[in-house]
Amino acid sequence: MFRDIYKPLIFLQIILVIYLGFLIYKEKKENYVLKRDYRNYLNKINKLEEENKILEKRIKYLSNPENLKKELKDKFNLVEPGEKVIILPENF
Repeated sequence: MFRDIYKPLIFLQIILVIYLGFLIYKEKKENYVLKRDYRNYLNKINKLEEENKILEKRIKYLSNPENLKKELKDKFNLVEPGEKVIILPENF
């Protein structure tokens, strides 16, 4: 009589173990994706922080009027009144 009850219980236990295994696998897979995304975002944040430091240094450098004047002259080939420009050949 008890043998008849054990067969369905064993079958239910097997089904339950398979279902729980599937749920664990699904959670592990989702956890892996989240960890990968987290690492990618951390890398992006680190790169942006480095870029921010570089830009802050550049702003500090250009906040000095002499440095700003120098940069403007270099980039736009500007000259002040009375200055002369000497152009040298590349192979000089």
